[in-house]
Amino acid sequence: MTEPAAPRTVRRRSSTRATLIAAADAIFRETGSTSVSVEAVVARAGYTRGAFYSNFRTVDELFFAVYEQQAEAVFAVLEHELGAALDGHPTVDGVVQGVVHGLPPEDRWYAIRSVLTTRARHDPEVNALLRAHTDRFHATLQPLLVAALERAGRVPTVDPALYTRAVVAAHVGAVSQSVLFDGTDEVRVAAVEGCILGLTRPA
Repeated sequence: MTEPAAPRTVRRRSSTRATLIAAADAIFRETGSTSVSVEAVVARAGYTRGAFYSNFRTVDELFFAVYEQQAEAVFAVLEHELGAALDGHPTVDGVVQGVVHGLPPEDRWYAIRSVLTTRARHDPEVNALLRAHTDRFHATLQPLLVAALERAGRVPTVDPALYTRAVVAAHVGAVSQSVLFDGTDEVRVAAVEGCILGLTRPA
């Protein structure tokens, strides 16, 4: 008679986790910091400390969940944009446009990663978590980028993993200029195109 309670418990826990992630995301957008207390997060979410620790071990783990959720949204957009850009007559320009329109143009998505990267330099646990998340990000992104490149008739001249990291780095570097200069879109296109052409050859 008690078996139906299990699915309801799972749904409640999933809902609680999602609400805590949303609360942490909102706090980060307001403060630009991941150095917040469990109390601040649960107060924002309307839960207790017990609810927090039923879903996360630490606040760092919670913010990595925020970052991972943002990454999943990026993958969905990037996959769509690359597919749309390469429909009909695949070209290198199509790959470039797919990347530029697929990866976020604003620095908000990168802000939380930047904060976590700074902390990772001094905190081995944060460093390990960030490395694991970064590896998963690139592992998911790599087949999308390589497949798009092959459809455009080119192949990487370096290891595909290195190619993927380089394309992301080119885009991140261009986005980081957004607070200093106008015309960031043109810089993003030039940076991504230069990286793709420089690290690939005709198939």
